[in-house]
Amino acid sequence: MASQQLSQKFQLRRKSLVSPGAKGKPILVTTKRKTLPNVSIFHDGIDVTPKRLNPEIFTGGRERQISVYDISVDRTERSDGKTSRNTSLNLFKSQSTVRFKQELEQHYTTNSTQYKGSITYGANYFDVFLLENIEDDQSLVSSDATGLSEEEIITDMKKLPTHISLILRETNTFFLLDLPSCTSLKDTEEGDLVEEDNEQYQFLTEGKGRNRKVLNAEVQTVPIVMKTRNTYSEKLKTVPDSAFVSNWDMYDTYQETQEASCEESDSSQDSDLEHHKLDDSSSVDSYRMSADEKQMLKLMKNPKFLEAVCVIERLLANNCYNEQQKIFRGLSVPDKFREKIEYNYKLNLLWTFANSSTKGLCVNSIDWNPANRDVLAVGYGKFYYTDKLTGLVLIWNIKNPVQPERRYTFDVPVTSLQFSKSNPVLLGVGFDNGSVKVLNVSSRDKEIVGENMATFEPVWNISWQVGRNEKKDEELVEATFDDGRICVFSVQPKLECFFLFQTIQIMRVAKADGKLKGYERLKKCSSSAIPVSRYAAAMFAVPHPTSRSIYFVGTDEGTIHKCSLNYLNRHLDMFLAHDGPVHQMKFSPFCKKIFATCGDDWHTRIWGEGISEPILEFFVSMQSVQGLDWSPTHSTNLVTIRGQFIEIWDIQRKVYSPQSITVSPTGSRNSVVQFTTSGTCLIVGDVDGNVHVFSLEDMPFPPFFQDNLLFESLSRALITNPTLSEKVKKLQRLGSVEDPE
Repeated sequence: MASQQLSQKFQLRRKSLVSPGAKGKPILVTTKRKTLPNVSIFHDGIDVTPKRLNPEIFTGGRERQISVYDISVDRTERSDGKTSRNTSLNLFKSQSTVRFKQELEQHYTTNSTQYKGSITYGANYFDVFLLENIEDDQSLVSSDATGLSEEEIITDMKKLPTHISLILRETNTFFLLDLPSCTSLKDTEEGDLVEEDNEQYQFLTEGKGRNRKVLNAEVQTVPIVMKTRNTYSEKLKTVPDSAFVSNWDMYDTYQETQEASCEESDSSQDSDLEHHKLDDSSSVDSYRMSADEKQMLKLMKNPKFLEAVCVIERLLANNCYNEQQKIFRGLSVPDKFREKIEYNYKLNLLWTFANSSTKGLCVNSIDWNPANRDVLAVGYGKFYYTDKLTGLVLIWNIKNPVQPERRYTFDVPVTSLQFSKSNPVLLGVGFDNGSVKVLNVSSRDKEIVGENMATFEPVWNISWQVGRNEKKDEELVEATFDDGRICVFSVQPKLECFFLFQTIQIMRVAKADGKLKGYERLKKCSSSAIPVSRYAAAMFAVPHPTSRSIYFVGTDEGTIHKCSLNYLNRHLDMFLAHDGPVHQMKFSPFCKKIFATCGDDWHTRIWGEGISEPILEFFVSMQSVQGLDWSPTHSTNLVTIRGQFIEIWDIQRKVYSPQSITVSPTGSRNSVVQFTTSGTCLIVGDVDGNVHVFSLEDMPFPPFFQDNLLFESLSRALITNPTLSEKVKKLQRLGSVEDPE
């Protein structure tokens, strides 16, 4: 009875699903949708029309999380005009549907579950029917309901398609996050551009480009105080008031004021009397001075007043030397794109540091302060041996070219001076009697923070050396003496004071005997006279630009000794540079292997380290070449002084004569010459106490590769000497290997 009721129940359910006239609600029936008309696509005679995908056929597998499956039914027409439906179930294998496929096959084999579907292509609808758990019900698969026999239905349901066609279409790409790469492939066009930019950046920050011209200028402008906020103050309320003062109150107040003023005047007179008692030379004149003169004399000793006067003098000098100061600072430069450009190598006089106290004194040494390039220290002494003059050290400032800002007088002529690089307020000074003193230029009075005992031999050169010892708080002052000694002094701070003492004699230059390499001088007649001294005078000591332990010493015999701090009182090498005293030796700022020397044999010579013979020689007339200096902006430019003439050489253009010769404005013999750090100005001192400041005009533009231009110019000048030219090229290759910059 139960089986009959179940059979009737399924028969009624089947009729409601299959019968087109029934109004019952099916289990799974899709809604009708309008589709596009059928269009067949053929490619090379093959039908490649894509099949339609309907997402609603996947709703039956949501409970089992089926990802992909398809039910395709092909409709064919029979010969008798009836439509036959072939149903097949296609299951696509994937990791998430393997289990469902196994269960589906099990249902097929046991006939516990049957699927029947019909899809009409080109029609507006399709039907899918799901019949569940029907056992032994032959009426559900009878020919009356489906038009097919039971064997055909089972065969069609078990038959799986042998070929499945899939059409995959690419969707639009949506970028949720885009991080562009900061790298590029090498050996590509983009990679070459990036590599070129990196090389240019390294050249400007770490290479030679870091020494490019950078302007650091100051101006004197009137400060204008501007308010950045608007403030509103409360209105002051005034209240009338009155007070009664008697005659006794006014008398007492006046009497107290008079007593206070009298006490101040008495104390000032007592201090003046004590000062006059201590100073016998001014005690008589002090009584003859009026009160105004005494007050002015007292005011002149006030340091604040002196600072104010210094500022006023700078402002007044700026009115007269404004344009010259702009040229010195590099603020007024000629246009690089002007139509007419000529290389005349001219010197334009800006101003002269001189006053009445420097008249007749020789300028023996000049040095710019390393911390403030506006400050120049000048040492004055004697030029000829028989002169009997005093010494003078003046500190000049370009803001006031008329009067110096510091003045220190000495009883002995000054021969050399130099500022300390680590402590710019310290100035080392060498004297004609062999003494070395260290001055504190921050004080207007002569404040000597260290000195040594006089040795009665002139100090020809003095230089500061830092980092040669293990003590970081100790500075070394290296001095060369006329008796051939090179001594080192140490300056150490002790209780906020400095003291100087001699530490060690590192070298003593002996006279050269026998045949020397280097310059081939004329043979001298043999003489049996006994020399006065067995030691040659040390004219200068120049440290090696790359090696701290190596230094060069020039003598009055014309020889240059290569010495080392590791071997005391012994030299490593020696060569003859001039037939007479060597006055100066300067390394090229662009090539550490090239240096120039000048001497009393009227010649200026250019040498290469490791080459025993001179590379080039400059000669104009039979006058001693007193000094030289390399241009810091152009590797082939060189300046020498000879008598009253200032000569500018350019190795790139010609070596047989200078490019320009300028006569000293005062017509005096020149003694020292030095370029400024910017390379746009030249400082020249003479034997009459004048320090001339020139600006260089109509100069060539600096090249990009300075060292290459220098070696090319030297090789071009040595075209008639191929052996020496090959040595210079080898020196260039060695320099590029040792100096990576």
